[in-house]
Amino acid sequence: MSQSIKNSAPQARSYQPKRHRRRIKLDRVQASDLAGFEVRFFCDNCSHFSSTKKICTMGYVAQHTEKEQMEIYQLTGHMAFCRFLEID
Repeated sequence: MSQSIKNSAPQARSYQPKRHRRRIKLDRVQASDLAGFEVRFFCDNCSHFSSTKKICTMGYVAQHTEKEQMEIYQLTGHMAFCRFLEID
């Protein structure tokens, strides 16, 4: 008695490249460091930030102004440090 066994391969999905989102990672900041140093890691201070258009010329979302950064820090203890920051 032979039984018919069907070996069916799972349907292969089409290749989809991994999406890379342009975003800035949040880093933990010590309160003593924030109080002891003059922090200039905001979009407002960067050469790549167009203050008239409120955009980043590198393609990032320019939402890391000093006001927004300090609000995020007060809530989470983290801040965004852009690796492309160039201070004038």
